[in-house]
Amino acid sequence: MSLAASPPHLDAPARAVLDLAGHRVSRVALGGARLTAGDGWGVPRDLDVPRGILRAALDAGIDHIDTADSLGPAVSEQIIGDVVGDRADVLVATKVGMLRPGPGEWGVLGRPDYLRQQVHASLSRLRRERIDLVYLHRIDPDYPLADQLGALQQLRRQGLIGHIGVSQPSATQLDEVLALEPDLAAVQSLYNVVARGDADLVRGLEQRGIPFLAYWPLLGRGIGADQHRALFAGLSAIGAPLGLDGAQVALAWIFTTAPGAGAVVGSRSSAHLAANARAAGIRLDAETLARIDHVVAREVGDTAFDPRRSKDEA
Repeated sequence: MSLAASPPHLDAPARAVLDLAGHRVSRVALGGARLTAGDGWGVPRDLDVPRGILRAALDAGIDHIDTADSLGPAVSEQIIGDVVGDRADVLVATKVGMLRPGPGEWGVLGRPDYLRQQVHASLSRLRRERIDLVYLHRIDPDYPLADQLGALQQLRRQGLIGHIGVSQPSATQLDEVLALEPDLAAVQSLYNVVARGDADLVRGLEQRGIPFLAYWPLLGRGIGADQHRALFAGLSAIGAPLGLDGAQVALAWIFTTAPGAGAVVGSRSSAHLAANARAAGIRLDAETLARIDHVVAREVGDTAFDPRRSKDEA
């Protein structure tokens, strides 16, 4: 998309790729949660469906797949291993350090021997001799951070991990992480048009030159179904004159407000994948950003973001 050809209210095109863990990849990554039967839980009844989604993502130019051992649990990684395997042209990132006691239940476990065990299990499921990027999914307060990162650093020295990231740290935790792991490859955090609490963290990462990945960029969770429909109707109305749908507007908001960021987007529709990928190169102007702020205030207001809510639930 050239500047001369850009419709009004689109600024110069955003950089459509991200340098991450030794790869240059699409700023839109395919998230692994929706490869499972539910929102991160269970084996799909027809495995050909998620396998088809993965192939469609690759065909759409999405060469960054993001998952976690806890998705399924283990289901997402297995499906990715079946389809992607050890392809060197696709960055597969995973996470360790969270538990799934049951559907809808999450826990944290940063015991070092558990983290090492889970990386070995992930290697087997993903059918890789090395995982290029492994995130500490959450920092466990019950174990020294040095021991949690140390487990991953040991695996890196052994050649089983290429790079280390961390997910959802506080600003203080990030400083502690960087003191122990100055070569931190990436940070993932919750960031979208509604959930903006980590905006300062995102800006700080940009200044430090550390890649940032936004998860739940399309609010698969956090607000109720009615609010989600109303919000995305408003975003679609903003995007229509620009040739964008609501999801593309939401993604473009991230890429405009966080110019060096990527976004981890789940999907069960191959039709949406190519549209999501195209959003990587879109940058919105200040007037459009203000209109988005107005729609968010009108449709969501002061509603607290709650990860227990899902757009798929009444």
